[in-house]
Formats: sequence, C-alpha cells, structure tokens
Amino acid sequence: MASQASYVLLLAPHTEELHGLEALLAQMHCTVKIAHSADQAIANVSQEPPYLVILQENLWVEAFINQMRSLADGDRMTLVVITERHSPSWLYQEQNPGIDGFLVKPLSQDILFSLIHSASARQHCLSS
Repeated sequence: MASQASYVLLLAPHTEELHGLEALLAQMHCTVKIAHSADQAIANVSQEPPYLVILQENLWVEAFINQMRSLADGDRMTLVVITERHSPSWLYQEQNPGIDGFLVKPLSQDILFSLIHSASARQHCLSS
C-alpha cells in the first residue's frame, strides 16, 4: 500500500498572492508547502508527493503537469489551477489536459474545505 501524502503544495512566484489561501488552509489545519518556481515544485513532489497541488493560472503548461503527475503516481494527486473569475481558461477544462479542475477567486472556506476532503479521499481510495 502506498503511503498517504500529508500536505498541500501551493505554486506561486510571489508569496503575497497566496496569503488569503494560505490563511484558509491554516484554519483547516493543513500542512502547506510553498514553491515559488516550477523547479521547486518538482523538487517537492520528487521528495514527497502532496495530495493536492494548487497553482496559479499563469504557471502551468502541459509538460510541467505531466512531469508532476509522473513523479506523484499520477491519479493519487489532485491538481487544480486558481484563476480569476473573469479569466476564460476555466471555462474549457477539456482543453486543459492533466488539470483536475479550477478554483475561481474569490475562494470561500466551504469550497476549499470540500476540495481538501475530496483530494484526501481520492488519494485514500486510490492507495487502497
């Protein structure tokens, strides 16, 4: 049986863009690691895959997503992109392979809570 990942990985180049999200995750007692570059994210995933990765909209490309998935045993990790509500990219998930979904700002605690639990449950079910 594979071990359970125990943290959420946030990928954003500027920490100040994550303060609200990081605070919400802290309220839910989630362990959070922050990567400021794709290389840092890859290093974190290589050492210990997270159960959830949240990345900023402008940071992902398909090759990067594929590399993250191959390092983290693919389907056990939930990968979402956080985006602005006026951004058109979240409308076309079928054109965004490898992404499990989009979080649209502003985030509510209920939505984030649901995401955390579904990502954890997904990992648990696929590990059994």
